[in-house]
Amino acid sequence: MKKDQTPFLQNFQVPPFLHNWTDRFLEPADIDIGQAFAESPGNAASRFSATALDRAFRRGILRKTADGRFELADFHSRFEIWALFEGWKDVPESVKKKLNAWELDSYIDHVAGRVEGLKSGARRAPGEIYPTYLLLPEAELVIDRAPAIFLWPCNCRAMARGCKGDLYTCLRFDNSRDIGWEISRERAMDIVREANRRGLMQSGEIGVAPDGRLLGAICNCCADCCYPHQAARRLGAEKLWPETRYIARHPPDQCNACGRCVRRCPFEAFDMVKHDDTKTRQIHFLPDRCRGCGLCAAGCPEKALVMERIGPPIEAILSPVSSDP
Repeated sequence: MKKDQTPFLQNFQVPPFLHNWTDRFLEPADIDIGQAFAESPGNAASRFSATALDRAFRRGILRKTADGRFELADFHSRFEIWALFEGWKDVPESVKKKLNAWELDSYIDHVAGRVEGLKSGARRAPGEIYPTYLLLPEAELVIDRAPAIFLWPCNCRAMARGCKGDLYTCLRFDNSRDIGWEISRERAMDIVREANRRGLMQSGEIGVAPDGRLLGAICNCCADCCYPHQAARRLGAEKLWPETRYIARHPPDQCNACGRCVRRCPFEAFDMVKHDDTKTRQIHFLPDRCRGCGLCAAGCPEKALVMERIGPPIEAILSPVSSDP
């Protein structure tokens, strides 16, 4: 590491264990712009062309303020873009694990206050974006109401690499850094339906602006990679983050014990019991484990599972923020 890179690496919040691996994440042009903004933030923009600044913005080196000025971002932004679009290159496995642990710790620190508030009974702040499980028809309703839909790779799956699920499943309602692909509602519908068929949960990180504009994204999640799910395990908030709004109901007399719910449930809320004496099978449902994602009901060939709503309806989540106190 060159000595004169130190101010940039510190201001850019590059974790110390990566200082010997910066060439895997940063090009010389990234470092030049980053150092300029670290050393002289008020004058740095004038030293570079609009093309160079825009590229640094797309690469997660810079961010834009509310009034459109550029300022130095941080390594969390760069890591996300790198993981989404550039890949792991030849970073050693030990470094990957440290990097994922560092990023997850940061996410947990960021949401811990909100999670603790929910555990204490606090209500969601108006317009706040936070994760909630969506049944497949609810996800379709959200897509229908979104002003625009942009396809992005799933950042959790791209970073964690905890499964072999499809990366191209994140449906955002804005195009941060202008690097997503705007897609039609029909294609978005196909993506969520196929993701559900393959056993990915739908969760919405949804908020509504005062003017009624939909904010956030629809995620198609697995329990292995998803940062909210990993945070919930760490914080003991399994039914709060994402928010559980449904619970499965399993009438035994309608079930033929095919076992598909056992295979589809990400939280092991169903168990197959085999009776050797009668050579029959029976499904046991463990409601304490159910998060209300609806994968079981959506995949039940006998329609023997129903989802009972125990939280706010989707219409309440999608309503414009009230100006009333």
